[in-house]
Order: sequence, then C-alpha cells, then structure tokens
Amino acid sequence: MTKYRVLAALMVIVVLVLAACRPAASTKEPYKIGMTAALTGPASATAFPEAEGFRIYMQKLNDSGGINGRPVQLTMQDDRGEPTQAASNMRKFADLGVHIVRNTSPSATFPPTIQEARRANVPVVTTMISPTEAMPPTPDKLVYMASHDQSAQSNFLLLDAMKSITPNPKIGLLAMQIPISTLGIQNMDKEAKRMGIQTLMKVVPADTVDITSVAQAFQEWGANWVFYFGPGAFAPMLFDALQKTGWKGNLMEQAMSSPFETLQEKYKGNPNVYIASNMAPFSEDTSTHRALKEAAQKYGAQSLNSLYLIGWHDGIVFTEILKKTGWPVTTDKLVATMQNLQVDRSPVMPPLKWTAQDHVGTFSFRIYQLKGNSIVGSGPWFVSDSTGQVRTTVKDIKDIK
Repeated sequence: MTKYRVLAALMVIVVLVLAACRPAASTKEPYKIGMTAALTGPASATAFPEAEGFRIYMQKLNDSGGINGRPVQLTMQDDRGEPTQAASNMRKFADLGVHIVRNTSPSATFPPTIQEARRANVPVVTTMISPTEAMPPTPDKLVYMASHDQSAQSNFLLLDAMKSITPNPKIGLLAMQIPISTLGIQNMDKEAKRMGIQTLMKVVPADTVDITSVAQAFQEWGANWVFYFGPGAFAPMLFDALQKTGWKGNLMEQAMSSPFETLQEKYKGNPNVYIASNMAPFSEDTSTHRALKEAAQKYGAQSLNSLYLIGWHDGIVFTEILKKTGWPVTTDKLVATMQNLQVDRSPVMPPLKWTAQDHVGTFSFRIYQLKGNSIVGSGPWFVSDSTGQVRTTVKDIKDIK
C-alpha cells in the first residue's frame, strides 16, 4: 500500500466520524458538504493533498464557530478516479441531504458527477480542470469550477509566456492518447499557428514507457521549448530523454498537477525548467502559508505540500458561498449566490469571480523557475478570460480582476 493510500484510508475514517458528529458548541442544523475525491488510485498524488487542505480548513472553521453560528458537516468519499464510483458517491450525498458537492477527481468523473447532481438538484464545484458545462456563455446552473487553471483555454497563456521568454519559440507539444489531453494540445497547436509560432505535435499511447523517439523528433526539428498537457509523468520523461542527447532547450511545467516540492525534487534546480502556477509556493511565506502550516500540524495533515493550498482556498470559497446563502439552504438560493460571487484569495491565489454567464472566471498564472534550492517567481501575471481569447498581463496579483 502506498503512502497516499495509507493516509487516504485513515483520512476517510476520520472524516466520516467527523461528519457524523457536530461540534459540542452548537446544536444548530449543519451546513452539509459532500466531497468525492480520488483519495487512492493514480490521481491521488494530486487529489489527496487537495482534499486534505479542504478537510483541515473545514475542521478549523468548525473550531472557530462554523458559518453563521452553524457547524459544517463534511462527508468525504473515495472515488479512486473512477466514474462509476463517483456516481455512487453522489447518490450517497443525495440520500444524506448534502447542500453542495466538491469534485476533487479527474475529468473522467465529471459526466456522472454532473448527471447525478442534476438528478439531485445539487450544485457541484470541480477543481482539477474546467468542465464544458461551466463554460460561458450558457453554463449549467449547477456546475462551477474553482482553483485549477488547467484547461485547453488556459494553455493559450503558456504560449504568451514562452514567447515572452524566447521571442521566436519552436515548441514541441506532447499529448497522451486520451480525449482531454489530445484536444487540449490540438487547440494549443491551432492557437500557436494563429500567433505565428512554430509547433510540432506528438501524441503517445497512455502505456508508453520509452519516449526516446519523441525526444529525437523534437530535437531534430529544432525545438527550443517542449510542453506536455495531460496526466502522468510524461513531462519529466521527455525532458530527461532530451537532456541525455545534449539538448539545451526549455521545459514548461505546471504546478497545478504536481506540487512545487515534487517538481523541485524532479528537476533538481535546473534553470531550464519553467513552472506556470496560479498559487504562490511556501517559500513566499505569507500569512496564508503560515495559517495552513499551523492547521496542518493541529489537525494531523500529512506530507504537506503546495497542493494543500488548493483545498484550503476552496474552503474559503465554500465558506463564502454558504455564508452569503444563509439559512435555510435551498438550491435556488445557492445558485443565486454562486452566479454572483467574488472571492478575494490574495496573497496566494488570484481572485475568483463567477457570473450567471460564466462559472469559471479568469485564468491566470505567474512563471516560476528553479534556481538551486529556491523557487523564484519573476515577470508579470498572465491573465485571460475563460475563453482564452482575451489575454493580457498585469504586474501584481491584486491587479487581476
């Protein structure tokens, strides 16, 4: 059993016990949140720390008096990243009368989650990627996306970033042979051509173990950048294969799938690795980082890394939703709140803004580099609307609207 599986098993037991209890200080009816998450399985390296961040935020919130004097009852279920299990979890949440659901799992679980959310008439917030049902101009009233800026549309900003660093980039684009990965790279390829950027696109099967042929193709073509969009460890595999041939180009990575700490360990301070992230690493040591560290220690969170910040800030978002919705909770009241929501997540993350026409909001990130044992952010924030077509840069996170 892996470290994440052991921790996930322990966490599920703890959370279900917590969900069955209410804080002694309050006898009021609780706000009820359900979370289906890939606590075990291939996606757990990302989903588990995000779920833990959310869990400890809610535990801290209850210890501080809850929301509007009411406790929060959090019920978590492991879906292992499997669509059928996510659907089953959603049916359990409906039976429990959950008010709102957080999906912390791969995109394959979105269709059944959304189908069951519609059946139960319960809003669901995804975190790993943007579902099409949340996109403008006519998003589903029950479907929203928070935290992760990882989608085909947000990838357009990576083109802007690479071009700002290398005026004439030649980009090797790699996808896994699954729909979300392939579509994302195809859309990025089209946008690059529109911008006058040269690209070479490659797609590999999910079970690929030797990526040498792709590395050779990119090198022979003259790529000075490479980028992989999709699950799994193809980015470091590709970078290692290229470096073994003496290649001196740059890799664009994303800290939304792998935490800064993992990337730092993988690439060992290589200055040719650039990391796009919409959250500040722990090295920036803000008041939010310190609060999370304190809560992690108090509430028994394990293996703390930067992905905990995703769950922590989603806790802030859910708190604002329920606080503004008030009591009693109805889906109509929740939807009215969520379709007119703004949440300040500075200094660690950009603001969140949802409207009736857009349940995703802006995409934004900053570029970080690994320099020795340090993670250094430099340059502007790259920002776009949720379509990826209206893009700009701003100097400070506070300037993002």
